[in-house]
Amino acid sequence: MSTSQTTSLDPSQAVVVSAGRRVDADDAATPRFPVQNVPAVRAAVEQYLRQQRPVAIVASAACGADLILLHAAQNDQIPRYILLPSPPEEFRKSSVTDRPGDWGTIYDDVLRDSSVEVHEVPSGQEGYLEVNNRLLDKAQALADELGTSVAALVIWNLESRGDDDVTAHFLREAGQRNLPLSEISTL
Repeated sequence: MSTSQTTSLDPSQAVVVSAGRRVDADDAATPRFPVQNVPAVRAAVEQYLRQQRPVAIVASAACGADLILLHAAQNDQIPRYILLPSPPEEFRKSSVTDRPGDWGTIYDDVLRDSSVEVHEVPSGQEGYLEVNNRLLDKAQALADELGTSVAALVIWNLESRGDDDVTAHFLREAGQRNLPLSEISTL
């Protein structure tokens, strides 16, 4: 696993907004986040949090990158703001427990003591792209409220899978907002 800093601005004490890969399905043709890489990604995320000391985390809560970050932030008692594109139980079925791993337990635990907002959006691609923008907007509003800045963290395989890649869209949007950006590889 590698962590790369793609900008030179210091994101410490910032609100960190994040997006990333879900763990691969059992039948995934192309590995993007193999379940066996979860411990290494978790360690890289924990190291990132120790180094950056964010004042808050803003993310969704899908299995894989989101839940790894949220769970690590919970352990470090960092405030968490979760935006979901559908009601929690519906999201749990569609984006949490449908992949290998014990994500349902982590999801339930993290949601219990986080600030959760449901932004019902159209299902599918457009809805997820809208959630990316709302994550970035929420992080900026929170940073303004706290008198700090926003930094972006992308936890992924460091490669877009094409025009429909929601994680690559988040990366582009964060770049267009000139946010300091860090990436953690899932491979």
